[in-house]
Amino acid sequence: MRLWLGEGGFLMNVQRIVVADQHPLCRAGLASLLSDRLMVGEVVQAGDFAHALAAIARSSETTMVTVNMNLPGMNGVAGLRKLRADHPSLLLVVVAESRERELVLDTLCAGVHGYILKATPVDEMFRAIESILSGHIYVPPLVSDVTVKSCAAAVVMPTSNAALTDRQFEVLKLVAAGRSNKEIARALFIAEGTVKVHITAAFRALGVHNRVSAAAALRNQPRNDNASQVVLPGLFADHHDAPRPERRAAMPVASVGAMVQ
Repeated sequence: MRLWLGEGGFLMNVQRIVVADQHPLCRAGLASLLSDRLMVGEVVQAGDFAHALAAIARSSETTMVTVNMNLPGMNGVAGLRKLRADHPSLLLVVVAESRERELVLDTLCAGVHGYILKATPVDEMFRAIESILSGHIYVPPLVSDVTVKSCAAAVVMPTSNAALTDRQFEVLKLVAAGRSNKEIARALFIAEGTVKVHITAAFRALGVHNRVSAAAALRNQPRNDNASQVVLPGLFADHHDAPRPERRAAMPVASVGAMVQ
């Protein structure tokens, strides 16, 4: 069913949603909200990570998954990363109690499409979900409260023996030569969004945060033809290259209460 979002235009096609929460009352309440307000054909409930994965696997029509950060078996942010890597076509939304700003940033950097507080009023929660379905990444207002580590710092895992794939190596050579993403895309005959994904993955592998540092680290880095090419859509990826039920533009970062650029 195609839904209408006021002046914002059409929402994406929503066929099936999985709601994963260890608390039966919270799970049932959110499932009821989504079913009633969005008129989704099917809303499936799961009490732990294993059942959530099984529910996702049962149908290719699943559009969105909501999870609690304390979901049994998920292992926190690590589980979010796995879920995004294994099911890149899904919208992943965290609905949780914690107001810890660093945790919110970590989840966003893991590739989720929104972090919604359980204490959020029902109408605002629904607007947040609508925002996500219309192509935005929802960020709660608390993110702008204080200055803490950046998303880039949260996901970079420095390592002395990082190895780059051939494509990452090619992209970074052009980065070191001062080429823009658009110029790199033209030179390698790939999409600009793909360039961004390779740069992000290479930065993570090298343990660097910017192009200058990457160029310096590139000199002594080996390439690894078998390195994983995991794409984690979210704050760092251009979504033109991620599989979707519908082709959509790159996701802007937006919030009902705050905007983070």
